[in-house]
Amino acid sequence: MKTRIAVGAGLLLTLGTAMAGTLIYGQGRSATVQPEALSASTQVTPEMIAMWRATANSVDYIAPKVPL
Repeated sequence: MKTRIAVGAGLLLTLGTAMAGTLIYGQGRSATVQPEALSASTQVTPEMIAMWRATANSVDYIAPKVPL
């Protein structure tokens, strides 16, 4: 009986940890600039840079994840 409880608790902890990791690391990137809005042939102008700086938020930055 104790073995079943231990195995069940271990399984729940394992699945819960995997789910939490997916939610934490699986967050999508900010979609402020659409990929099709800025192509390779588009020239970046000083006005565009000024607009990006004016509308930038600290939540736009995603810190790199270091592997354990």
